[in-house]
Amino acid sequence: MNKRAVSLISCLLVIVFGLVILASCIPPALTAAEVEDGIYSQVNKLRQDTGLTALTRDPNLDGLARQLSASELSKGEEEATELHYLLHNSWWVSYTGGSPKLVEGTAQEQVEYCFKNNDLREAMLRSEARATGVGVAIVGSKVYYTQVFDILNAASGNGEPIRLSENAQASDVSWEQVKEFVMQDDTNAHLYILDSFVCADFAALLHNRAEAAGIKTAYVSVDFSEGPAHALNAFNTVDRGLVYIDCTGQGFQTPTFGDSSDGQDIYGEYDKVAYLVVGRVYGLIALDKAASFDYGFYEQWMQQWEDYEAKVDLYNHGSLTYKERQVLRNQIEALRAILGDYRWEPLGIVTRVNIHW
Repeated sequence: MNKRAVSLISCLLVIVFGLVILASCIPPALTAAEVEDGIYSQVNKLRQDTGLTALTRDPNLDGLARQLSASELSKGEEEATELHYLLHNSWWVSYTGGSPKLVEGTAQEQVEYCFKNNDLREAMLRSEARATGVGVAIVGSKVYYTQVFDILNAASGNGEPIRLSENAQASDVSWEQVKEFVMQDDTNAHLYILDSFVCADFAALLHNRAEAAGIKTAYVSVDFSEGPAHALNAFNTVDRGLVYIDCTGQGFQTPTFGDSSDGQDIYGEYDKVAYLVVGRVYGLIALDKAASFDYGFYEQWMQQWEDYEAKVDLYNHGSLTYKERQVLRNQIEALRAILGDYRWEPLGIVTRVNIHW
């Protein structure tokens, strides 16, 4: 190899090495999904730094956010989707030096921008927000960033928005702890008064009291195939899973007594376990009688009530021998020991359940 060739090869090596060094100084490109993940993580960190609960990532909200970003934050797109029910903030960055790029610092740049804006900062730090979705879309020479927050869209009896208080230290507890708390709490002793104190007020009050007591609680809204929506609570117990509690008090619904007597309402028994399955009726069982939280248990419970009432009717009006009456009476008393003195009529057919942790 002659001297000229060695010199040429040496120059090429220097040029290639220089290009490698230059490339190492350019931040690596990221996908839109990676930037979305970064925004989600950083917003949650900001919330936790201020004592708020971290938001869960909802794929449905991600889809809405991406849809809005891809539409270039179109008002028409917002009004045509569920977005008009959600608090959302949006922002974008324009690139003039060629194609827009998503790089390592992009997520931080956008979150810092939002945090410096009063309205957007308030959106990120809404205490009642429970879930979020993030969407990033490149359209032409711009990148559109959207984050949507699922907030409670409910009003109290007097028309004011429902506000939920949260405790960052609240945690899931056992069913017995939930049961003890609910039985000692007097939320159910309030009267249901239309245009004053309605189911949303009961659910919000129990939620805020449970959170203050260190028990993680959800506000739940339920839509029916007919009639107005309803509100209740949920607890994700560590030993029995998800349990729905309806503490709506006297004035909304009265119990039905199985022996056809006109018995009196029992104070404190308006605490109920609720059974929710989309497409089925909204079932209720008194708190102290709910041995299981599966919908199948509720169906069996109602079947037992039908059997009980049929036996009571037969005992009162049937033509029976003395022995048959004694046998039937024993069966009635056995069922009554299981079922109690009264039952709650089911509400409408459930079409949608929204859980706000």
